[in-house]
Order: sequence, then C-alpha cells, then structure tokens
Amino acid sequence: MCKTGKGYFCTMKHVPVHKLQDRSSLGFQLKPFSPETAEHRQSVDTGAHRDDHYIFFIVTEGAGTTIVDFEEKTVGPHQLYYILPEQIHYRIQSHQAKGWFIAADPALVPPACRDIIESWSGFQDPLTLSVDEIADYDGLLHVLHRRTSRQQAHGRIAVLHALLRSFFEMVAGTIRMYSKVETDNSRPAILSMDFKKLLKENIVAYKSPADYADMLHVSAPYLNEAVKKITGSTVSFWIRFTLLTEAKRLLYFTNLSVKQIAADLGFENHSYFSRLFYKETGMTALTFRKKFKGDNKTEGEMTIF
Repeated sequence: MCKTGKGYFCTMKHVPVHKLQDRSSLGFQLKPFSPETAEHRQSVDTGAHRDDHYIFFIVTEGAGTTIVDFEEKTVGPHQLYYILPEQIHYRIQSHQAKGWFIAADPALVPPACRDIIESWSGFQDPLTLSVDEIADYDGLLHVLHRRTSRQQAHGRIAVLHALLRSFFEMVAGTIRMYSKVETDNSRPAILSMDFKKLLKENIVAYKSPADYADMLHVSAPYLNEAVKKITGSTVSFWIRFTLLTEAKRLLYFTNLSVKQIAADLGFENHSYFSRLFYKETGMTALTFRKKFKGDNKTEGEMTIF
C-alpha cells in the first residue's frame, strides 16, 4: 500500500519517463512522419509511459491511434492533437499517417499559451483544422524543420525558438477557437483552474463538490456553474474522472489488489470503489488490468514516435 497516502505520487514513481534531453539538445524535437518512416519503427517499445515534455501531432493524411490515460484517441487527417507531461500514454500507432511530430520542453512554451494548452488536460480530443489552417501549420513546420536540419552556429537557436513560439501561438489560437477556452481573467476561468489544481492535490482525501467549494470559499452551486461553463462538465464529473484515472494508473503500474487500491484512493469500503469503477467503465477493475496489461499493439500497425 502507498505509504504516503497519496496514490498519485505513488503511481508516478512506477511510470517510465521519456526525457527530451536524451534526444535533443535544442529543447525541442521536430520530425515529419509518413508510412515510409513508420516502417522503420515497428520494433520500438510501445509500453505505457509519460514524457517530461509536451508532444504535438499534426496529421495531414491518414490516421494514427494512441491510448492516453487509458482512453483510446484517434487522430485523423487535418487534425491536431497534443499530450501533456503528466499524461500516461502509449506511442502513437500509424495507419498510413503523414504529418508532423513535435516535442518541446515546457520552459519554451509561453505562459499564456501554456495556460490554454493545459486547460482541462486529460480530456482533450483531436481538433479538426481547416484547409487553410493545415496549410499554415505545414508551412511553418517545414520552415522550422529546414532551419533545424541545417542548424550549426549556436546563435541560431534563438531563431528556432522564435519559430517554435509561433507554433505555440497557433496551437493556442486553435484551441481557443474550437474549444472555447476562456483566456481572460474571468471569475469562472480562475475558479476552474484553481479547482483543477486542488483536485489533483487532494483527490485522495476529498471527494465531495462541497469540499472543494469550501476550499475555494464559494458555494457548491456557484463552483459547479463556473466549472461547467469553462469545461462543459460538472464538478462531480471531474472528481470521478480524476479518481478513475488514478485507479487505472494503479491497476496498470502496480500489482496492488483492488482492495489496496481502494484504500490508497481513500475509500473505506472497497466494494463501493468496485461498484463505482464498474459503473463508470463498464468493466471490473481486474478485467481492466488484464485488458491493458496485454499487448496493445495490433499486428500490422507501425509506431510513429
């Protein structure tokens, strides 16, 4: 059982972390991918892991699939998708996909862009781009890739980072447009972000909307209204979502029994935890463990990165 009493921290020490510095000294990595390049990556380990950096995918043709926090995501043609450092995922599998892979150190992302990108991470879906938008992304990334490939003098890094910032601004603009993310300092936006932080830190001890409303010094109905306005989902939904995500991580990365996992997540009655897990996922906790600890790579699929 987790000795700290906080399942999140106990889980994360079991998760392999892929470090960007092992692959690039620039603070970012940019690579085009295609069916041809994917053919050379069939033997790459596709086990669950997390990164110490952001990763973005721009798919121009074909499609790719991955599993993020144990939810399957499919990225189709003319779509943008991103994964944050805290999210556990598998390498993306290619279905004749063509496009761009971008990995970036969080320190290079402007704070205003980071706030938008991280707004309710873990539940984001791929964003469909217009013909003009995909052309803009493709053009910018071609320029950045060409300059990165010929980069020699250390002084040119500033130019590369400036181009990269333009990419982040474009991503933030896309998210703002399609996801209706609040970018001002409105009360609902601030409350929602504060709730998200408190939820991550206190999910083991506090599972009631009223608990978080008290911590934020607002009424439960007001908090619920604010969170739903910004995220589209209720406070109760996000509490369940966070609990289940952590439960899935513990089931995958540890050999703890269901009873031990329930205790680590603050449930006094493990039967209640089991019923909640089944109600929300449609399978028992042990069925989930068996399913995801099996081989997630289907024959004939190829990894992109």
